Amino acid sequence: MKEMKLENCGPGCDCGKPSGNKKAKVVACLIVLLATGGIFAYKAQNAKQIPPATTETAFAALVAQEVSEQKPVVPTTDQQEPVIKTVEEKQRVGEFLDSLTSLNKVAVNQDAVFVFVPAQGNDTVNKQTTDAIASAEKKIKSTGVSLGLYTLQSSSPDYANIAAQLPLPGMLVLSKGRGIAGVPAEITETKLLQAYVASSRAGGCGPTGCGPAGCN
Repeated sequence: MKEMKLENCGPGCDCGKPSGNKKAKVVACLIVLLATGGIFAYKAQNAKQIPPATTETAFAALVAQEVSEQKPVVPTTDQQEPVIKTVEEKQRVGEFLDSLTSLNKVAVNQDAVFVFVPAQGNDTVNKQTTDAIASAEKKIKSTGVSLGLYTLQSSSPDYANIAAQLPLPGMLVLSKGRGIAGVPAEITETKLLQAYVASSRAGGCGPTGCGPAGCN
């Protein structure tokens, strides 16, 4: 019987060793298994307590928090672009005139006059026209000539007659005792000076009209 048991043991078996060695190995194996099971249990518990973070969700939350904390930037007065408002300056030319014949009284001490004839309902001129009149007036006065500025009212008895012959707004240039010349539509310094020369060279009553003193 003993020989058969020995024959059934394979190589590396401890069939012939005392049974005490087997008990020691069994105890060691149990200790190893318990230790390994404890490690897995610890890892499993920690895994439940700390959930895995999703990268996309974490970044999205940070971005949302940053946007919510930002305050809208309101430009200060210095940063705001200035609003440019263009207001065209308009002025009246000289004094109002009831009629051309009234020049015999109001312009008695003047050698020549500019009489602005406005379009109906608008008795002012823009800055460009004002500058042109001022420049021509300065040049004429520099020659020693006394010059007056007037605006013929649309209610004047002369208004309709002048409007029929002169495109309005326009200007009449009259030289005392000499003649009268007109400047239609666009009033410029050059046109005013040319009209003054034409009126001052006219011989009293003639094709260009009569001077402020009238014709005899």
